[in-house]
Amino acid sequence: LLPKQEASTLGDELSGYSMVGVAFDTYIILQNQKQLIMIDQHAAHEKVLYERIVKEMKERNVSSQIVSPPIIISLNLEEQEKMKKYQNIFKTLGFEIESFGGREYSIRAVPQNLFGMTEQGFFIEVLDHLEEDPSSKTLDVLSDRMATMACKAAVKGNQKLSLRETEALIDELLQLENPYNCPHGRPTIISMTKYELEKKFKRIV
Repeated sequence: LLPKQEASTLGDELSGYSMVGVAFDTYIILQNQKQLIMIDQHAAHEKVLYERIVKEMKERNVSSQIVSPPIIISLNLEEQEKMKKYQNIFKTLGFEIESFGGREYSIRAVPQNLFGMTEQGFFIEVLDHLEEDPSSKTLDVLSDRMATMACKAAVKGNQKLSLRETEALIDELLQLENPYNCPHGRPTIISMTKYELEKKFKRIV
């Protein structure tokens, strides 16, 4: 069993829980004195990854990792103009990009958290998704893309997690301001009160 936790951001609703187990290698089951709590591990991990990168971007605390040798890419004229227009976004994300002559550019550093994607793939995903609106804020431009990428990188249903991984996922999820939905709006947590359960078993009328 997990030690009982005090989820400070959630008040009493999800506090004081213990872990019952995992159903179908997908749904983490918890309980406290008042209810059963079921967590979809994929939706939960997607939410955690998304909130993690959003927080890093807001705090301008995205870590970069050096690429050696640098990645050389060729961009058409439209792509070059878009990259120059949004160079602050690439910098905020952790990219270091330099002109390599002509249509070619050298990517010397990339974000440390690539959501499981390749360095070049991440760059192209961001470049393709940028809107042609110079007044757009970084998070507004990239929120949908980050949500999709977090979904791709998140642990899947039917993928067995270790007890330590499960504990870490629960702890990080329950510290979020809103842990109840993934970035696409799908539920991460559903619950059934003890009263509802006893009523189904007709222990009470």
